[in-house]
Amino acid sequence: MSFAVARMIKLKADNLVGIGNHDQRKTTNHSNEDIDVSRSHLNYDLVAGRTNNFKTDIENYINENKASKRAVRKDAVLVNEWILTSDKDFFEQLDETDTRKYFETAKQYFADNYGDENIRYAVVHMDEKTPHMHMGIVPFDDDKKLSAKRIFNREALQRIQDELPQYLKAHGFDVERGNKNKERKNLSVPEYKAMREDLKKIETEKQETQAKLADTQKQLDEIKPRNNEKIANKPTLLNKNKVTVDKNDLADLERRAFFSDSYNEQLRNAKFEVSSLKNDLDRKTWDYNDLERENGRLRKLVNTLQNLVKQVDTFLQRKMGTHLPDKFLERAGLKKSSQDTLKSSQERSKNKSEEIQGPHL
Repeated sequence: MSFAVARMIKLKADNLVGIGNHDQRKTTNHSNEDIDVSRSHLNYDLVAGRTNNFKTDIENYINENKASKRAVRKDAVLVNEWILTSDKDFFEQLDETDTRKYFETAKQYFADNYGDENIRYAVVHMDEKTPHMHMGIVPFDDDKKLSAKRIFNREALQRIQDELPQYLKAHGFDVERGNKNKERKNLSVPEYKAMREDLKKIETEKQETQAKLADTQKQLDEIKPRNNEKIANKPTLLNKNKVTVDKNDLADLERRAFFSDSYNEQLRNAKFEVSSLKNDLDRKTWDYNDLERENGRLRKLVNTLQNLVKQVDTFLQRKMGTHLPDKFLERAGLKKSSQDTLKSSQERSKNKSEEIQGPHL
C-alpha cells in the first residue's frame, strides 16, 4: 500500500522569485542533482496561464481581489505551497494519463475546499525521480481576507491529512493516510548528518555566487565614466544620421558595450542561481527544523519512559527484592550491554597494563 504525501510550506513575497524560478525551471543550473533537464519539457501546469511571474502575478491577484484597501504587510504569507506526491512504486504502476489524473484529482480536492481561483499554479514535475506537484494557494477566506493562519491552521492541516487520502481513494487511487503519530520518515544518523551537510553546501554555493556577482560589479565600477560630449564626431557627407568618430573612441565604446552586455548576462544568471539556491536552502532548512523539533520531542519521550522504567525498577526492588531483567534495562538505555561492559573492561585492563609494562607489541 502506498501513502498519499501532502506537505505545505509558507511563502512570503521574498520567496516567490526563487520558488518561481525553481518550479517553472527558468534556469538550467540546479543544485538539485535529481533534476534531469532533458526531461523538463514533460513538466506541466494544471492551471497554466494564471501565473507566469510568481511574484508579480500573485501580488496583482491579491491586490485586485482583497476586500481591504490597506496594503498587504511585507511579512505576510502570500502563498501556501503544497507539495503533493506518493512513492516511486505507486507511480511506476500508473501510465502518463493516470499520473496526470492523480494530480488533477488532488488539485480538485483543494479547489473544492479553498477556491479554484485561489490556486495560482499547480506545476507537476516529471523531470525528477518521483513525479510530484507544487501547488500554490493564495489563503483568501470567503470574505477575501488574506490570512494563512486562519485558512491553514492546525485543525485544517489535520483535516487535509485525513480527507485527502480518502478523496483520492474514492476516485480510484490505492493510497492511504500515513501514520498520524509519524509526520515523516525517521532518518538514520548518517542521513541526518547528510542533510546538515547539504545545508552547508547550499549556503556555501549561494555565498560563492553572490561573491562572483560582487566581483563583477566591482570591475564595472572601476571603469571610469566618460563624457560622451568629448567624443570627437562629425556627420558624414552622404547621410546626416551617421557620424564618424575616432578609432580609439570607437574601440573604447565597443569595449564598454561588450563588458556591459557581459555583466548584464552574468547578473541575470547569478540572480537565477541565487534564487534557485535560496529556494533549495529554504526547503532544506524547513526539513531540518522539522527534524530538530521531532528529535526534541522524541528526546522528551525517551526521558519520560526512562523515568517510568526507573520507578518500576525501584518499586520491584522495594516490594519484591528484585530488579527488572538486564535486557530490559539495556533496551531502555539505562544499563550498558554485557558486550559493551566487557569491551570497556578490556580497555581498562589494557591501559593499566600499558602504564605498568608499556604497550603490547
